[in-house]
Amino acid sequence: MRSAHLLSASLIGLSPFMRVSRVAAQSPGPYVCMTRDFSKRVAYVSPIFNVAPADAMKVNPAWNQVMTSQYGITALPYQSCQGPYPRNTTADSMRTQFITYIENTMKQKVVQLNWTYNGAAPITVAAAPASPPPATAPAAPAVITAADKQAAQAEVPQSKAYCEQNYAGIFDCDCFAQAVLHHRLAHPEEWEVLKMGEKRRPPVHDLAIGIQYKLDCTECLDDQRLSTWARKTVEGEMSQQVMTKLITQAQADKYADCVAKAFPGKLRATPTLDKVQPAMNEARISCGNPRG
Repeated sequence: MRSAHLLSASLIGLSPFMRVSRVAAQSPGPYVCMTRDFSKRVAYVSPIFNVAPADAMKVNPAWNQVMTSQYGITALPYQSCQGPYPRNTTADSMRTQFITYIENTMKQKVVQLNWTYNGAAPITVAAAPASPPPATAPAAPAVITAADKQAAQAEVPQSKAYCEQNYAGIFDCDCFAQAVLHHRLAHPEEWEVLKMGEKRRPPVHDLAIGIQYKLDCTECLDDQRLSTWARKTVEGEMSQQVMTKLITQAQADKYADCVAKAFPGKLRATPTLDKVQPAMNEARISCGNPRG
């Protein structure tokens, strides 16, 4: 008897959604019944239904009888059926929260029964209509000014020099400089705000590493050039290993050829400038162990 008492006590705390203040009323009020079977990791919930005040004390025993006879739950909480709620929407909210808690938080099954006390008609609460989004006028597209165009054109030599210093061999640097120019003309909305509140166009370096905005380099991708650069890069990385006999020349050549073949496709999959090194790393990984 003591163990049964302890089990019953443990079942009292069904969830934070099982408590409701009694509302004095002479007219029928909405109820909902909710029970968890901790041993089977399953919960049971009734529809919302109205109960006359005179029958309020009969609802819980009737529900417990169903739980015991049909679902084998012998230890039940003192009060599985809650009500009367002040409104149907309140009862529906508590029922929904209980189901969500069991399914999403506890990761357990919920059985939704058709049972209501004395065969009362189930109450269905219509979902509240979604509020329309606030009417806002679309932002006016940014307009590039003549001064912006002049500044973008004047930047071409600087962009070419940046390429020659950082991306020689990967891109034709005249093409790179034109790609930067085209990016400027296509994105007049791109600005960076400095600490003192001043604004500036993101420099080429920021476009290259993708701090906020990214340079699409699709127009400058040349598979032959990319393959050649990838092969030379790998050969340079492995030259010391070949010299020290950690790997054979044939193994190094095979691996370099594999990376050279894979790299263009990896970069074309995400053709922004900040993905050059990640694409190279993916190509290396796809080729496996060079000593294998």
